[in-house]
Amino acid sequence: MTATGCDNSAIKNNGRGSSGCKGKGPGTLTASPIALNDIAFIQPMGLEAGGHVTPIDHGYFYTKGAVAAPPYQTPVYAPLTGNISTVTRTVRLNGQNNAPTYDDDAVTIEATCTFRVRFSNLIRFAGGLGDAIGELPANQTKDPNYAVKAGELIGYTGLPTAYGIDVWVEDDDVTLTGFINPAQYTAAEVWKTHMADLFDHTQEPLRSQLLALNERDATPRWGKIDFDIDARLVGNWFRVGSGGYGGLNPMNEGYWDGHLALVPDGNDPGQIDVSIGNYQGTARQFAVIGNSPDPATVTESTGPVRYELGLVETYSLTTGLRWDGKAYVPHIRTRASPGVIGTVLVQLMAARSLKLEIFPGKTASQVPGFDANAVMFER
Repeated sequence: MTATGCDNSAIKNNGRGSSGCKGKGPGTLTASPIALNDIAFIQPMGLEAGGHVTPIDHGYFYTKGAVAAPPYQTPVYAPLTGNISTVTRTVRLNGQNNAPTYDDDAVTIEATCTFRVRFSNLIRFAGGLGDAIGELPANQTKDPNYAVKAGELIGYTGLPTAYGIDVWVEDDDVTLTGFINPAQYTAAEVWKTHMADLFDHTQEPLRSQLLALNERDATPRWGKIDFDIDARLVGNWFRVGSGGYGGLNPMNEGYWDGHLALVPDGNDPGQIDVSIGNYQGTARQFAVIGNSPDPATVTESTGPVRYELGLVETYSLTTGLRWDGKAYVPHIRTRASPGVIGTVLVQLMAARSLKLEIFPGKTASQVPGFDANAVMFER
């Protein structure tokens, strides 16, 4: 099961509260957005998947209904009492037959003017919210300032749109410190540096109940997305001239083309991942075979480093068997699958300058050094 689609509806909020918000400070989740019995598993933020080349800034609540036979739709509830400031419907059409390829409803719920939770991948709004806003036309946004109670029905999720909901938790009073150049992100996604931990803001016993369905053992349990260390290889990089995080065509299809991440795996920080926005024309993720050297230890003086790439294989630590991503499995880990897919040659040229070249199908011993195909990255 792969990461579901994402929305950018919060761009208009510029990281600030709406006219209907009240107060400041953090909020508390007292209700599960998906009924506990309907949750297949929870995937916290920090993975890389497809066009999500850098660690993902939101988590996922996957539903049992999406993988049932036949599949069924699942109710979505407000996790806290507050103000629904924004609802958005995003539709993308097939260029050949004009049929929808993506139809996503998203909602922003404010606990205060500085703390909010956002969901995307709803298939429709429901309950009092649905009555208040009606059916949204394609690619439209409304600002209902709808007062919502924790546990109130607000919509449904499910196929054909999604396997569950995407969940952002934002706290404007928190600023992540692991981005070397925050402006590279916030020009496109104003919330990027203000992501908060869902579990830290969830009331017991709900917190423990949700943690029991969470696929990451390591702390922080909701994951981590900011790994940059200045003058070290670890973290996110952007190809010189590619427009930073937003790309040259900001946040449209392919914006990730110039992205690169050399980071700990989102579910298993003991595994090093290499995530590339353009690997032979497509975004791909790999696990480092041999898992060395740790990019957090690689400096300019290290010189060229060769990483052999394998497919990222997720498995159960208990059984050793591969995980199918359909139901909760405790203690999952990741590893590189057998066989070298290719090798990347990287060298830190200065504190914030990186040279990279990709050698598909070659082992490290078959890579003598850089040639004319090397590409420069920065941050």
